[in-house]
Amino acid sequence: MFITITHYGMSMADHRREAYARERRYRMLSKPWMDTIAEIRAERGALLATSEFEEMAGVEKAERLDIVDTRLKTAEGWVAHYEKERTRRAGFRVRRYLREAATISDADMEWEM
Repeated sequence: MFITITHYGMSMADHRREAYARERRYRMLSKPWMDTIAEIRAERGALLATSEFEEMAGVEKAERLDIVDTRLKTAEGWVAHYEKERTRRAGFRVRRYLREAATISDADMEWEM
């Protein structure tokens, strides 16, 4: 006879599945934004290293950097949104499994399910 321990109608396996599903969704949605952040940071570094940037007046430099920094803030805002969404209304047990899920690779996560 197999006994399933439940907590508020969910077994521990259900909590783990919920956490892994949230983590997979977070990774799927945030990965493109993480790549975009890396590209924007590289673009900002390249801009700062150009001789054209050095020749610009102070206002022109500020405008160019503001454009890049605005894009960076937008991308970082989306990543922060998905991080909040991942833990929103998650109970203690789901959050515990989320900490576990954050440390394992995508392939291992699929294997666990």
